[in-house]
Amino acid sequence: MSHCSFPNEIGPSMNFPLLKQLSFMDVSIPEDVFHDLLSGCHALESLYVSEVFGVGCLRISSPKIRSISIRHTSMQKTELVIEDAPRLVRLLIPYYGSCDNDCVTIRVVRAPKLEILGPLLLVVSKLLVSQVGISPVGSANSMHTVKILALRSSGHELDPVLNILRWFPCLEQLYVIFHEHIEEDKKNGPQYDPLLPIECLQTHLKRVVFRPFTSNEKQYEFARFFVLNAEVLNKVEFEGFGGYNSVSVAYQHRFLRVENRASQDAQFEFRRYIRTEHQLVEHIHDLSVADPFRSHRQD
Repeated sequence: MSHCSFPNEIGPSMNFPLLKQLSFMDVSIPEDVFHDLLSGCHALESLYVSEVFGVGCLRISSPKIRSISIRHTSMQKTELVIEDAPRLVRLLIPYYGSCDNDCVTIRVVRAPKLEILGPLLLVVSKLLVSQVGISPVGSANSMHTVKILALRSSGHELDPVLNILRWFPCLEQLYVIFHEHIEEDKKNGPQYDPLLPIECLQTHLKRVVFRPFTSNEKQYEFARFFVLNAEVLNKVEFEGFGGYNSVSVAYQHRFLRVENRASQDAQFEFRRYIRTEHQLVEHIHDLSVADPFRSHRQD
């Protein structure tokens, strides 16, 4: 459903018992109508919401939904509340450019099977997590089920990335997507305390991807931290704009201090950067894709 407006009320005939995939794009719809419509989609598995207006709060309770995606670029504040989604596996936040999703707050009340999340815009990350109610983000909030996470960072500050990783103690795969932003990440939270260990770095994190990797000093700082501190890493991947040969790879290894890596099993891969944001939307309803952030075409 796209480029349309819904009336303030809908009748009981708004019922779609077999509908599995639903997209709203550039739609104006009252909050009650949105809720009633979803309530009539008893078999809904995948929901994509892009530029929906008139709804101050998108509340979702769905027994079968497995994928939720939201994209919002306007200055109108929007709140997504996942009240009860027992089968939800992935929560995707597609993006274009560097200035969207700033006005979206996401509250996860109950999603006990959520495994895939992102890309979160780090500097304005407003992910509130609670299994029993809605509470502010804090050290007590964590999502033990999330295994694949994508973060968008300006690359200026490492501390906010590390602080957010504390929320995901069982994280196995991390994508760090570098971008330009008018604000700096350091405004997002406190400084990283090295005396408080990050659980996923010690026990679960096996793969980290940096894209696009332009080889500036700040990005090297990001990458070196994971090389030197992630104890069970299997693979670190760098997607850059230039070509890579044996000489350039050796140069990269020296700056990354590969010889001092925390995990001796860690392998390093360098390849050409491929934009994936359009790919993410193109396959938004494809539940067969195990990792929606992975490049489908790799050189």
